[in-house]
Amino acid sequence: MNISNVMREVRLRRVVLERKALQMVCACMYYDLADCIDEASEQELINIINRNYDCEICGLKRSISHE
Repeated sequence: MNISNVMREVRLRRVVLERKALQMVCACMYYDLADCIDEASEQELINIINRNYDCEICGLKRSISHE
């Protein structure tokens, strides 16, 4: 596998994570995430997708299956 293929896969993975995180984040955090999604780490995006966070605004709690 050459470097351009690896870079393409990395970019594709990031795009998929970003889209999924925007779908899974609670409504009150959507625009904050959308505004700074480029700054979010992959782990932060994964935590959002897995609902592994508590929202201080609406009270959304972590998913029981991920605690």
